[in-house]
Parts: sequence; C-alpha cells; structure tokens
Amino acid sequence: MIAIIAAVAAETALLRQSLSPCEVRRCGARELFLGSLFDQKVALLHSGIGKINAASAVTALLETFKPEAVIVTGCAGAYPDSGLEVGDLVLASEEILADEGVLTPQGFIDFAALGFPLLEHGGPLMEQRFLADPQLLAEALPLIETAAIKAGARLATGPLVTVSTCSGTDQAARAMVQRTAGIGENMEGAAVAQICRLYEVPFLELRGISNRVENRNLERWDLPAGAKIAQRALMAYLKGCHPPQESA
Repeated sequence: MIAIIAAVAAETALLRQSLSPCEVRRCGARELFLGSLFDQKVALLHSGIGKINAASAVTALLETFKPEAVIVTGCAGAYPDSGLEVGDLVLASEEILADEGVLTPQGFIDFAALGFPLLEHGGPLMEQRFLADPQLLAEALPLIETAAIKAGARLATGPLVTVSTCSGTDQAARAMVQRTAGIGENMEGAAVAQICRLYEVPFLELRGISNRVENRNLERWDLPAGAKIAQRALMAYLKGCHPPQESA
C-alpha cells in the first residue's frame, strides 16, 4: 500500500475520481479513502493545513496501517531564482523544518545548532532536514520528468522548505533562500517527513507550483493549476512504478 497525504481535498480531486473501487473509512478524526490506482493499493488522507495537522494525520495513519511509502502532494510556492513558475513541478530531495529555532540579534539559530533534538528515536537525533527516500526518488524522477515534458511543465528537484508562517514578501523569500537554499515553500512536508523518519517509513514529496514566493499578490496565484499538475504527475508515477509488495 502507498499512502498519499495532501493538506486539502482540492489537492486530490483527480486522484479520488480515479480510485477504483473507493472505500471511505475513519482514520482517527479524519476520512481515509482506500482504493487502487493503476494496480497500486492506495490510502489517501487529507491532513488539513499546517505542521500540527500534518503530523497528527500521518501519525494516526501509521498507527493504523503499514504502508510501503508515504507520498506528500499538493501545492507549493516557488522561491526566487528557482526557475519555477506557476504550473511547474518540484520533487523534493529533502524537507527542511525552517522556523524551528531561535531568532537572535546575530540571526536565526536552528534547534540542531542549539543542541536540542526535535526527534528521539534510538537516542536524540539532531535533525531538521529529512531526506526523501533515495530509492523512491530515483524511481520517481524519470517518470515524473516524462510527465512534466508531456504537460509542457518544468520539473526541478531540490530542497523544499516547511514553514508555519508563509513568506509573503520579497525580503522574507530571499532570507529563507539564504538560510536554507530551498527552491520552494509549503506548510506540511517536513512534519510528515519527520514522522515518517520516526516510524521508519520511506517518504517522497511531489508538489505543483501555485505561486511565486514574493510580495503577496493573489491575482498571480493559481492553486488549481498547481494541484492539477501535481496529481497528473503523481498518477504517471503510480502508473509507471512497480507495484509494491503487500504490507503485513
């Protein structure tokens, strides 16, 4: 089984339409959609927006099921100089918890540098960067590249940044890029990646670009375009990858 996590239902409409058959169960306080996509058994869950929602949702899921992988999908904002525009795709090489730390007169200091672990798993782990599963990433990249070319979209692979407060100014965007070297921003991915690390479940993240991270101007946003390209690319991956083994 592959688990798919998105923040909101608008980011999975095409996926849910294609699930056959589709069974709806409860997973904690949320609805869980179970079915098949291209012979892949899929569990699809909407977490809600933000890190707390994302972490609680994937924890409930992983306490109930044992998926072979967790895939995060949805929309993201593209940072300056990423080369990404609305309707493009980003496949995360890693996820970064960008604003867990301390803001000092000398600048931002993350928890890892402060010596405070954010994760206890066989001992304290000083991590705020969580790598995508290398095997999943290598398998997904050519399939998603082909899907991007067919859609006339660009695909970039690099760090995605998870924040609690979105960067709504040019200055904030540049500061985050300087701090993290990220190519895009979202509000859930690193929280899911951290919980996957705790439960030792492979993690992958694919997002469509809905906006540039700049002085906030909603007239330049296109959330449906970002959600649509991400879902189409994810379906291309599911269609092209080998079905995983059955979970216990």
